[in-house]
Amino acid sequence: MQVRPFFIKHRATDKHFYMDFHAHPGYEIYFFQQGSGNFLIEDRIFPLVGGDILLISEYESHKSAPSMGVDCSRSVVNFLPELLLPQAKAIFLELFVPGQDMTHRHLRVSGDTLSRMNDLLTRMENEVRKQPELFEVSCSICLNELLLEIYRLVHSQHSEGTSPISRSSVNPRVEQVIRYLSERYSEPITLKQLADMIFVSPYYLCHLFKETTGITISEYLIYTRIRQSKRELALTEYSIAEIASRVGFNTLAHFGQTFKMMEGMTPRDYRKKLNSGNVK
Repeated sequence: MQVRPFFIKHRATDKHFYMDFHAHPGYEIYFFQQGSGNFLIEDRIFPLVGGDILLISEYESHKSAPSMGVDCSRSVVNFLPELLLPQAKAIFLELFVPGQDMTHRHLRVSGDTLSRMNDLLTRMENEVRKQPELFEVSCSICLNELLLEIYRLVHSQHSEGTSPISRSSVNPRVEQVIRYLSERYSEPITLKQLADMIFVSPYYLCHLFKETTGITISEYLIYTRIRQSKRELALTEYSIAEIASRVGFNTLAHFGQTFKMMEGMTPRDYRKKLNSGNVK
């Protein structure tokens, strides 16, 4: 599967938009243009309002969870490093580096800065849609300008065009559950166990988790187990049965069925495609 070096979707608007967890090669700049909700990167939750930007590194699992019934608009840019200026590539990619401190990867932009960024997004979208001569070069120029704007915001002494981001809307109990599931996914986990851990009823926990993330606890746990199994299929020589047990599935059959449902192929076929270089 060949990965496109550049992709843009600008001001896509949905009232009932739903996105599963996913990960991909390359880097992503996610603009939340309008609305409210949350965004998940791995086991971190970020509150969203209009004007927010999130920077996502390659192969990081992420999903948006816009507030249901609210008009939301977003812009997404995906790119491979080959589009960056050689003298700026290392500096720009540092913006996406995962780490404990995620503040530099979540910006709230407004005013002239936001207008300039949207002008660049519009230019890139028009270039891709019309594809005039040398449109790839034009997109590369705009992308580098956009990342320069973001870099200056992150490193500016005065941070003009940005505003502080409050995390008061993110429920710390949901984050605690997500961290627990991300760390203990291979163990038997019950809903009562999770609810007791944060001192709420199982019913309330289910409601709170779905409202915050857009998915159920069981869906999150299954996704986490499958995500880890893909890593083990790629990076280890464990048998399929061993991997199924290591990531928390009780039976090989259940693992195989779940993996095929989510990935469209069996674990064995996935590993074969990895070895042949056909899976990204």
